[in-house]
Amino acid sequence: MKRDALSEDYYDEVCRVIGDAVIVLSESGLNTERETLASLLWQTRLRRQDSDRDEQKVLEHAIRLIKP
Repeated sequence: MKRDALSEDYYDEVCRVIGDAVIVLSESGLNTERETLASLLWQTRLRRQDSDRDEQKVLEHAIRLIKP
């Protein structure tokens, strides 16, 4: 997915979510490879099924960007 496929606000939020995931993984001593990041984001999305649509959309875009 290219950056221009997202609005600037969504792109910034997707980058923040991915960055937060990298920080959490690295602080936990885990690797930050794309597959691990995608798995963490997918699990987060499943746990937050009741969240508002915007949060779900951001997580879905982040997963698509990270997928190996």
